[in-house]
Amino acid sequence: MADLISGPEPDYTIRGMGKTRIQEYLDKFVDQPIRFTPYALKKTGLVQSQVLLKIEEYHLICAPFQLSMRRGVFLVVLSSQEISFFQQFQRKLCSVNLTFQRGGSKKPQTFLLRGTLERVGALKGRQNVCMMEAIIKSCPPELVEIIGEYLAAFASLHTLHEGFKDRLIAVDEAAAKVMRFNNYMEVLLGGAKVRATLLNLSVRALRLRLSMALPGLAVGVACSVRLYFQIYQFAVAAKVSAMSSYDASGQCIVELDIDFSPELVEIVDDYVFRQSIQGRKADAQPVR
Repeated sequence: MADLISGPEPDYTIRGMGKTRIQEYLDKFVDQPIRFTPYALKKTGLVQSQVLLKIEEYHLICAPFQLSMRRGVFLVVLSSQEISFFQQFQRKLCSVNLTFQRGGSKKPQTFLLRGTLERVGALKGRQNVCMMEAIIKSCPPELVEIIGEYLAAFASLHTLHEGFKDRLIAVDEAAAKVMRFNNYMEVLLGGAKVRATLLNLSVRALRLRLSMALPGLAVGVACSVRLYFQIYQFAVAAKVSAMSSYDASGQCIVELDIDFSPELVEIVDDYVFRQSIQGRKADAQPVR
């Protein structure tokens, strides 16, 4: 059975959680939303298939899009007629069911959040997808902690990203082993994808060798790359900053500037830590 958590205005001292930490999260992050990327889903433990929006007698299965301590934005598959129908419920009461399966707990936490349906409208560029925004009347302290922990950790990753911006890692066999890199990556552009060999990486850029020509790829062109590590398999947006000519075998060297990737920052941070441990072990070896 899951813990069902709902109720009136929250008591921030219940269940042994320190008031200072919860209040700090409220002060810092009360209006800051989590955007539910695959990374955020994994880190928060939100069970994507169990997000439910209740409007009067209607129960809508939703995809989470954003969530703060005061608001939630959800995506629902609806026809244009159904979107028009549900717009009549704007400014009326609703409730949201969220279930989290946290890594350190076998028992899921389920939250029943009561609030008001603020906005209903079609999502631009997505046929039959509706965006619904709900104002949350009261955020339970347990949910404040989940949201606050994630946002604080995410802010720390941005700080690490800045600190690692000039660190370049040559991805040889030894480095790949430490980073638990599966020696597999792909470059994607316009529906096509080509396998590549990762030569160097940093939190801001990649240098790689394409295994074959990728039509349309050129300096200044936006693309994406997908990287496969043991702990994460993830995609990151990129832009070609430099590119060699293709050789006789159809291969070329490509340099990419990449967007912020929390997965990659974590991987680089773990790599730096493991390297420092190995360095200390080497320093501790007796001189023969």
